[in-house]
Amino acid sequence: MNKTILIVDDEPVIRNILKDLLLSMDYHLEFACDGFEALQKLPVVKPDLILLDVMMPLMSGLEVTRQIKSHPEWQSIPIILVTALDGRADVVRGLDAGADDFVRKPFDHIELLARVRSMLRIKAQYDLLERRRQELETSLYLNGKFSSVIARHLEELEVLHNTGLELITNLDSDSVLTLIAQTAREIIPETYRCFMHLTSDENEPLLPVVFFPETTSKMIYPHLGVEPIIRQVLTTQRPTQIANVTAEPYACRPDIDGIRSLLVVPMVDHHQLIGTLSVASPNEDAFTMGHEHSLSILADQAAVAIAKARFFETTVKSKEAEKVAIRRIFQRYVSPAVVDSLVNNVDDVTLGGRRREISVLFADIRNFSRFTENSPSESVVEILNHYFSLAVEAILAEQGTLDKFMGDAVMAIFNAPLFQPDSTLRAVRAALAMQRAIIHHNITTDHDPLLFGIGIHVGPAVVGNIGAPQQMNYTAIGDTVNLAKRLQERAEGGQILLSQAAFDVVQDQVMVEELGVFEFKGRASVEQVYRLVDLVPEPMAPN
Repeated sequence: MNKTILIVDDEPVIRNILKDLLLSMDYHLEFACDGFEALQKLPVVKPDLILLDVMMPLMSGLEVTRQIKSHPEWQSIPIILVTALDGRADVVRGLDAGADDFVRKPFDHIELLARVRSMLRIKAQYDLLERRRQELETSLYLNGKFSSVIARHLEELEVLHNTGLELITNLDSDSVLTLIAQTAREIIPETYRCFMHLTSDENEPLLPVVFFPETTSKMIYPHLGVEPIIRQVLTTQRPTQIANVTAEPYACRPDIDGIRSLLVVPMVDHHQLIGTLSVASPNEDAFTMGHEHSLSILADQAAVAIAKARFFETTVKSKEAEKVAIRRIFQRYVSPAVVDSLVNNVDDVTLGGRRREISVLFADIRNFSRFTENSPSESVVEILNHYFSLAVEAILAEQGTLDKFMGDAVMAIFNAPLFQPDSTLRAVRAALAMQRAIIHHNITTDHDPLLFGIGIHVGPAVVGNIGAPQQMNYTAIGDTVNLAKRLQERAEGGQILLSQAAFDVVQDQVMVEELGVFEFKGRASVEQVYRLVDLVPEPMAPN
């Protein structure tokens, strides 16, 4: 019988993508456009799995998850959150609400299918355990003389069920391993030693993790002396019971006490070999086929949990590395406050080229070449750096991105890398702050006064980390940048020139002088140009 998946998403495009992907796997699909419709469909559809969007109107995916998991009849249905949220806090909130797994938008098709299959396997195991529990309860009712044996099996199944639910939501590898060992001892009291051999992607030697119940601790050993048996199970991926590991044909010499009879089962998650789970006893022939069956169920649950914990920890490490890279790249261009915001909003940052609307500011020190001819060479750099400091301080104060210095000019962009809905106004305020700062500075200097000529334009441009592998810089390219540069070239010392596009954005917030239509080199069309005078004063509050 085909498994039924309920897809809950308010975006038709996402529903269609999931439909095309999952129908090819022969699943039966049901759809809901919001949380209320999903809750109404649950009793009728009775899905085996729910793919649930987080950001939905009316009722969020987290609230839908809480309601489903609070209902005794529905709480065993696995829920995968399909979300654009990817921070650790967002994942924790989803898991606290009761979600079993998560996939980030835009999702990778192979990863999504793997997670769907993983959750369906867990649901199938739960259904199987539930059927067996019911069968055992019936047997207990019909045949009281076997009640103690059946009761023990019921307890084992209950422990396995509760462990499975806890493992699903656990993303810490260390606590996952500890919970697996504790459960193995609980369902198989004959266990004296419990240990795991975990594989790795780097083909490193198997290092067994041994759990010591007497001290509730664990240690990693170089070897235990039973590795031939472990390698056999890894190769065959079939459980093995050894009545006496010291006898032929194995003739092992264990390096720790308490290993005579041994039960080893493989841990496999969707054909991915995770390792082996073993229990040992100092007594000969201590384990039964019932023990093997119970430990195999625990190993299946453990494989899913370990794989998921590894994936989560890898994702967290990748995110941290991405944040370090972003901080290293952008700390040269923007203020520390903007860098912190970028690090906390990694998804808003695109290092590759992306087209977006930006506001561009060019500022050039007028007559600086002539000034250098009549000034001592040793003071020129110091004076230039001071004027640039005034410009940079004004740009960073408005959270602009310092693009580059070009001779005696500076370029800045706004609305990248972070979204700034008032980017043009920020550029205007930065330009006015520059001019005020340079006028104040000129009063206190003993050299000929210098002034900035500034141009501001807004429009689309390609923004990103652009260059060669040996040298890349975060910058903007395109006609918008060119026109801002041409405006700056036409500005006189002390002037701030706005394009028509820039004026249209801030016309209610600035005072300007209309200069008429200008022609610019390399452009077929003419441009209406405005001289920025000042900001419109804010209305005074009544006394």
